[in-house]
Amino acid sequence: MKVLFFLFVAANVALYVWATQATPKAESGLPQPRVGHNLSRMTLDSEQFGEASKPTNCLRIGPFSTQQTLVDGRRMLVNRGYGLAQQRTTAREVHSHQVLAGPFLSDIARDNARIKLEDSDIPSENIARGDQKFLFLREFAAEEQASNYQTEINALGLETMIEKHIRSLGPLHWLDVPDVVTEERRQQLKALQWGDAMTRLTPIPCPAAT
Repeated sequence: MKVLFFLFVAANVALYVWATQATPKAESGLPQPRVGHNLSRMTLDSEQFGEASKPTNCLRIGPFSTQQTLVDGRRMLVNRGYGLAQQRTTAREVHSHQVLAGPFLSDIARDNARIKLEDSDIPSENIARGDQKFLFLREFAAEEQASNYQTEINALGLETMIEKHIRSLGPLHWLDVPDVVTEERRQQLKALQWGDAMTRLTPIPCPAAT
């Protein structure tokens, strides 16, 4: 009887061991999400690529120096399916400062001054202001630069003066294309003959959607 009892106990122990090894424990299930991962916002690379690859640049075309080239440019855009481009017009004043040697009371005095300038490798050009005779030397955009150059010429023993000139540039016109322009379409637009030597294509931010 003892032998049968021990055999029965051994059989139950073996059955228990087999059952516990074959059944997974509760803590060995699916792993918990890691801290810092927002599973609800994770997307595939292919989904993100489509959004990131959208072009974001619009174009500014110009300047157009005449009203006719502006009208022709607008027509070219409309014929190619672009929305109505916004026109921008501007005119600006350009200031310059001319350094002159003189005035000279005679041609001989002016010629002597020219020779002195040539000895210093300084080119000059004859000009007149009424009855007065001058030598045009150089033109500068900044008054300070003109003043510094005047000082150099005065060191040669010549009398000089600075004349300020103002001239207007424009009006000049631009066309802002409000549509998103892909690189392929940008190259197509760049290849067009806009009829104006000044016209260029410049990327600009697209207007915010309203």
